[in-house]
Amino acid sequence: MRQGVLTHGRVRLLLSKGHSCYRPRRTGERKRKSVPGCIVDANLSVLNLVIVKKGEKDIPGLTDTTVPRRLGPKRASRIRKLFNL
Repeated sequence: MRQGVLTHGRVRLLLSKGHSCYRPRRTGERKRKSVPGCIVDANLSVLNLVIVKKGEKDIPGLTDTTVPRRLGPKRASRIRKLFNL
């Protein structure tokens, strides 16, 4: 998803050096590439998000449950700290 492209579909843009999504192989080379717009709609199958700040309400299925850690510590001092040894 590309910032500044105010549409929900894909748009073919002429990209050059300095743009994300494209690395030119030669000096001055430009290429027309298809990039998705920045507006989210129902046709989008996957959306990766990062929760930056906790709000007042919980998001059901996401922030209302706590997931226990699957792996324990490896360092000996942290193992002793975990079991109060």
